[in-house]
Amino acid sequence: MIVDIVFGFLGAGKTTFITRVLKEWGSKEKTVVLVNEFGEVGIDGELLAAQGGNVVEMPSGCICCTLQADFRSQLLDICRTIGPERVIIEPTGVATIAQVRSIIEAQLFENTIREINDILIADATGFMGLYKANRHFVESQVENADVALLNKCDKVDKTKAMVIRSAISAINPEITVLMAEFGAVDWADYHLALSAAPRSRRTRIEDEHDQAHAEVENLMAEADSEGQPHFHEEEDALGYESYGCVLGDLSFDRSALEAFFRELNESNSGIGVIVRAKGIFRLGDRGILMELASGEFSFQPMGQLKESKVSIIGKALNREKIAAELERCAAGED
Repeated sequence: MIVDIVFGFLGAGKTTFITRVLKEWGSKEKTVVLVNEFGEVGIDGELLAAQGGNVVEMPSGCICCTLQADFRSQLLDICRTIGPERVIIEPTGVATIAQVRSIIEAQLFENTIREINDILIADATGFMGLYKANRHFVESQVENADVALLNKCDKVDKTKAMVIRSAISAINPEITVLMAEFGAVDWADYHLALSAAPRSRRTRIEDEHDQAHAEVENLMAEADSEGQPHFHEEEDALGYESYGCVLGDLSFDRSALEAFFRELNESNSGIGVIVRAKGIFRLGDRGILMELASGEFSFQPMGQLKESKVSIIGKALNREKIAAELERCAAGED
């Protein structure tokens, strides 16, 4: 069995990329997607299942820390009951990837898993700000990746994208960085990058690490990071909280929802500091996916939905105001 760990910070485009993977070769091999979301309410699993994927959800916690035992048990159960050729693991955007891999590499799975691929999805629009605010977290993600997809390259100019690509390579010289838009890559290049990836974890000596950090700082100084999100987090603790709610069969007003999601991106909204928001909502007999990622609002039509649900991640969340705003968005519907 092959295991692909598809990781990256909140809103980088992990689910979009996995959706493309399922479309590309999901019908060619028996594949299971194991999704672990940060919030109490899981949305990604439903989106992937809509693409025909065999999806197992593990919401409410992080598989690298609070859900380690559950993660092991779930992976064992998948191996025993489904026996897939490939398992794609999408950990929460705040997971420590080295820890996730250590669980998979445990002796428990040594006769089951023959290959592990660590695939980092990086957001070109937010990488610089994230690195400046959370250096150790970002370096850990990059250092533990075999392949990096620099996503959302269409959202930045070419020069900035190349600077970010160079910064990623400075942190991990052995990594292959593929440029991507909307999670789309050249599949021949992707397979080649995976086949060329080293199969052992490197241990850097301290002066090499410091040299890489200095090089990245120099590269970052060359590019304008104005407008990038600044989280002001501690080095190894992102400290986010989540608001998740299943809204049942409520139907919503699209214009009110759009106004609410745009409000989430305003610093003076009184709702909190929002880094990621995602929701699927019933609009009468139709459905819609609404997202806020890297400071950008987007939406995507969906088919019929049985229920509406939302997940919001950030700091100092005003839960009462969020609930009131969602109730207002539902008001006016017949």
